[in-house]
Amino acid sequence: MGAGIAQIAATSGWPVMLMDVDEPTVRKAIDGIQKRLDRQVEKGLMTAGQRKEALARLKIGVKPETFKDCDLVIEAVVEDLALKTTVLGRVMRELPKDAVIATNTSSLSIGKIGEALGAAQRVVGLHFFNPAPLMPLVEVVAGARTGAEAIKRVTLIAEAWGKTVVRCNDTPGFIVNRVARPFYLEAFRILQDGYASVDEIDKAMRELGGFKMGPLELTDLIGQDVNAATTQSIWEQLGKPARLRPSAKQQQLVKDGHLGRKTGKGAYNHELDPPIPSIQIARKSLALTDKLHEAIEKFAGLGTDQIGSELERYVFARVLVSIINEGAWAFTEKVASAADINTALKLGTSYPKGPLEWAEEIGYSVCGELLDALNASVVDKRFESPEMLKARV
Repeated sequence: MGAGIAQIAATSGWPVMLMDVDEPTVRKAIDGIQKRLDRQVEKGLMTAGQRKEALARLKIGVKPETFKDCDLVIEAVVEDLALKTTVLGRVMRELPKDAVIATNTSSLSIGKIGEALGAAQRVVGLHFFNPAPLMPLVEVVAGARTGAEAIKRVTLIAEAWGKTVVRCNDTPGFIVNRVARPFYLEAFRILQDGYASVDEIDKAMRELGGFKMGPLELTDLIGQDVNAATTQSIWEQLGKPARLRPSAKQQQLVKDGHLGRKTGKGAYNHELDPPIPSIQIARKSLALTDKLHEAIEKFAGLGTDQIGSELERYVFARVLVSIINEGAWAFTEKVASAADINTALKLGTSYPKGPLEWAEEIGYSVCGELLDALNASVVDKRFESPEMLKARV
């Protein structure tokens, strides 16, 4: 990730100083950048002259004092608060007093990093998505004491680098990693309920929802361990809300070492071509109350132009309304604006529409009716919704 961010800055005309655990590691990173730029030249996406100029902007920073003239530091080490603050602490002592300190963390508190460094006003989250040179989205995250000037500066820089910026406040998972949780969680819960198989769930979300990948095949691509760890972290940091409770089915995959494509087996068996589901279910028939049936039909009728089977409409409605609900909770809790929540999910996860954009089209009261009906069908009340989605009959 760090090398990807360095590549973006260098190709945008910025001189870049790279530092890592040792010089060979930095040289390896620069070699990787060169190979990626070579491919861009081969594809006609940049000239040989542009590649040469970009590579010339990359320098090795052996010691912290080599950063004495840097206006912006971006940290991209592993997700460990103590390690991040140790690395940044060594560098910041040498920085100009008005230099901005940015962290690419995807799960740690910006405020805690700033407080640990004793420079809360200058510390800001600058969360790129992988692969950084290709993904258009950057989340700019303000800690409780982050200064307006630091936010403004990193926003302008990211935009100058060709990125689309969304702003959010310091909350677990920020926008994308938080609001996307129900896409995976409700899929696993439907599987646990025995209503639909792995491939049926994915097919419903692709065909009725227009998602590029179904939730279970996507967890196999991400890695079941990575996806489960993110869920666990966000759930715990948000106070363990029922709607974000980790899936026992997914945790069992991780325990068994079935982590997805990288191990050959996860939700699917990737050792076969084409892959087939590796999780078997004890099939149960849908037994919906009249209220839930009517709410699903109304929601699905407005949410998709595809007909689908009754089961597919149920899967589509249950998963999508859960995403909408989390987007509504994030908006209600002032994590970000509705526009930024929508943009973040479309660019960060390639959703066909943003969650609140979908809610507008379907109707807030229709979403609320479905959430109420679903809530009446579960004991943990995980479909409880904020006031903006309350059904008003």
